[in-house]
Formats: sequence, C-alpha cells, structure tokens
Amino acid sequence: MNKILVPTDFSPTSMKAVSYAAEIAKKLNANIFLLHVVDNVTDIIIEPLAFDVKEQDVILKNSLKNLDELKQSIVSTYPEITVEAGIVSGRAILSILNFSEEYQAELIVMGTTGAGAVKELLMGSVASGIISKTKIPVITVPAGYELYEPGTILFATNHFEETKGTLDMIARLATLFSSQIKVVVFVDENEAMEYIKNQKKLDHYLEYLKRTFPTIRFKAEVLEGKKFEHTIELYEERNEVDIIAMITYPKNLLERLFNKSMTKKMAIHSTIPLLAIPAKT
Repeated sequence: MNKILVPTDFSPTSMKAVSYAAEIAKKLNANIFLLHVVDNVTDIIIEPLAFDVKEQDVILKNSLKNLDELKQSIVSTYPEITVEAGIVSGRAILSILNFSEEYQAELIVMGTTGAGAVKELLMGSVASGIISKTKIPVITVPAGYELYEPGTILFATNHFEETKGTLDMIARLATLFSSQIKVVVFVDENEAMEYIKNQKKLDHYLEYLKRTFPTIRFKAEVLEGKKFEHTIELYEERNEVDIIAMITYPKNLLERLFNKSMTKKMAIHSTIPLLAIPAKT
C-alpha cells in the first residue's frame, strides 16, 4: 500500500484522521494526499446574491493557506512521510470518490463527528456515502477518539469471507501494529439453533484464518444480543477493542431503502475507528 487519501475540512475531528493516517503511513512507508473539497455549489444555492467571484477567491485563498499549514505540520512531525495536498471543487462525496480513483488511492482515512440524529445526518452526507460507494477500504475516526496504536482488532462478520484479497487489509493492519484479531459473529439471542450453526461455522473459519495468516493471533466468539450495533459496542467496551473491521457488500434498491447497512450503522455509533472494506468477488 503506497497511497493514502485523507479528506479534510480542517476541523479538530479531521485533524485526528490526519494523525491516524500519518501513523499508518509511517509504518507502511506510504504517501499521504490531503484533499479539501470546496462545495461552492451549496453556497451559491444558499446565498445566490451574496456569493460572488470575490468570495470564492477568499474561500480558496483561505483553504490553500490552511492546507499548506496542515501539510507543513505533518511534514515537521513525520519527516519520513511524503505529503501532497490539493483542493477540488464540487459535491463532497463525488469529489472524494473521483479523486481517489484519479490518485489511485489504496486507503481513505476520514473523520466523523456529531451525536445522535445530527451525527446520523452528517454520516449520511459524507462518510456513509463514501463507505457505500468506494471500491477501496475506508477508515473512519470518531470525534472523541484518543489516538493510540491498535492492540486488538475486532472483525465482525456473518459471511465467513475466504477471499484473501478482501481480508488482506485487516491482516496488514494487524501485522503493522502486532495486533490480535478477534473474529465475532452476531446472532439474535432468541435464535438458539442459529447460535449452534454459527459456532460450527466460526470454528472452521478460525482454522482457515490461522492457516492463511499464520503469523497473526486470532480469537473467535459468537455474540448473542438483541441489536447488532449495541452488542458490538458492549463487547468493544468490555474487551478493550481498538478498531472494528467489517466487510461491505453492494445492496440493491430495496435493501438500500429498507435495510441500512450494518457497517454504516457502526460508523455512526462507534466510538473507535472503523475499517470498512468492500468485498472482492
């Protein structure tokens, strides 16, 4: 992995994402690109008369100044990392996705912020949209998260993925930070037969993971509960988990309308970083 894209709006939350990305880049000897999106389309709609070319110039100059200061700050703290920076204009989600393809990024790291309904709205507008549509892994870093190296990665799955390309990112993070991977499968607490069936599957899956990634420490457990995200949060709190990893799958129109992605739910509710990896077929 050589290229990490970090979208930033210069907020304290996005600064945490920058720091997190820098730590990963340092371990990987990778490059970072800081991307700021100027959404002037929205500004024009809100203030069609007041917003003019001069104001655009002021916004652009301020953004360039902030971006250069951020770049210099990272370079001074991490002199071994190559840092690039740039500004694009347009809608945030589409601009980030388009630039990630042009830049040939292999990982996107971005911050998340807000609380409750506000948080869900913000997540739905940016990070959630990126997770839904990107073809590369995304790490979201919550606003209240204090940065430290991940000692334990929680891999939540119910597909028992055996596509090595899909699992490589989780394995690479675990190797970089000498982390243990805890593999968990969620089942409804009222489904006793599902528990037994998934326990057998998980036993076989654990054997596969140990064979495929022999240098990594694995542990596996079936979790019972009423709601997926609440059960994962409780496990996370009780077991000192440092990052959650999940695989994302494409959804058809009906699924998108009536069944919100579990990965996006975790990105909204999690208090620790979330690694979302698009499934490879």
